[in-house]
Amino acid sequence: MSKTQDFPNIPFSMFAQFVDNNFSSRVSLATVLTVLFSMTENPDLLNLHARQKRTEFEGEQGRVSNGWIRAFARALMHHIADDTWTLFQSQNCPTTETDQVDHLSYILDDFATTLKLTPQYNNRNELCAKVQPVSYNAIQAAAVICPRTTYCCNGDCHPRSLRQTTSIRDIPLISLIKGNTVYHNVPVLTGRCTACQTIYHVDHEHTPAIHQKQYLNSARYLKAGHTLYTDCEFAHTILSGVYNFHASAAAYTQFWNDSTSNHSNSIKITRHQVWQLFVQESIRAVATAHGEDVKMPNNLNIKGVAKEAFVQLGNNGVLDMGIQHECNECCQPYKAPIADLIHNDDPASVAGLDENNSVIPALTGDDAADSAQHTAEERQKAQQAHTQRTHDDDMNVDYGPVKMVVVDGIVMGPTVRLAQISKDLCS
Repeated sequence: MSKTQDFPNIPFSMFAQFVDNNFSSRVSLATVLTVLFSMTENPDLLNLHARQKRTEFEGEQGRVSNGWIRAFARALMHHIADDTWTLFQSQNCPTTETDQVDHLSYILDDFATTLKLTPQYNNRNELCAKVQPVSYNAIQAAAVICPRTTYCCNGDCHPRSLRQTTSIRDIPLISLIKGNTVYHNVPVLTGRCTACQTIYHVDHEHTPAIHQKQYLNSARYLKAGHTLYTDCEFAHTILSGVYNFHASAAAYTQFWNDSTSNHSNSIKITRHQVWQLFVQESIRAVATAHGEDVKMPNNLNIKGVAKEAFVQLGNNGVLDMGIQHECNECCQPYKAPIADLIHNDDPASVAGLDENNSVIPALTGDDAADSAQHTAEERQKAQQAHTQRTHDDDMNVDYGPVKMVVVDGIVMGPTVRLAQISKDLCS
């Protein structure tokens, strides 16, 4: 875990006085915060600047407006762009860019001193501590999870406001993964319509009398477990990782836990939680594409949720985007399968040629006779099919191209050979 230092904890009055004394009276809050966080995000540059300010050896020339702080000032001016003029007081505003960079470099040097973002030296003028990366835990926002809708959306009810009905002592406190940031002790609030009694959760809504719940495609957060929620960005990262890297739920779990183990505010997740998020985000993505919300009975486990979602959204396993898609890789001219037929009495065709490839070992064992009979039948069928194709060729029969359609996901692992493609999935 890398060493960090606390966020600058100076009195706000000191901070406000510095802004009043150095910046324009019309400077915006966004510009001031941009300058502040630019300071805290560049500790290495501040260390280089502070060292060049000091003269410790012969030939060194200590300069406040040195190349390091001037490059920082120029980068900040380019970032702020049209609002650069607000970084200077009206009576002291330079006219040329060179003068602006020089003047701003002195302001930034004073700002670093005010924020105590400077290296520490002892009484013997020896370096004790450099400026370390700044931790933002002290200013992390207080997150609250609540429904996105602001009124009752039941078609049989009026758009009434929702009431927060959970008592204070019963409000659950959970952990929240938002992007790559972890929040702890986050309250989860629930809304209720006092007229129709519909209950609105962060990711679904349900009416107690109907005993079913409706998953919300517009949900911002998803429930991964009793004490863990994540935002949809994190869930989509899981979905993308599984498909793009062919990762299992266990592999992605290990990846996340290893990647965040050095963070001071990290949290461990489990394979079950990753699979829960994968299923929920998959359902949400497909339902959004279909333009419909999924309704399910209450108290289904994640396996039941996946089955019910497939019934409502699965389209019998055929992906709509695959039906309309054609390219040179998935749409090929018709090819007779006889050339690819592998007979089960030819082990050399499967395991490689023997040293004496004219010798093909005979099948042995209890089922050798049945296998030989089956092989003879298959050869006869293949010969009949070949004869029929030859007859079709003589009649100039044209076969349409064979199109491969993705059915209910992807196939991973050893190469497989399709013996037959259903006519319903080919064109």
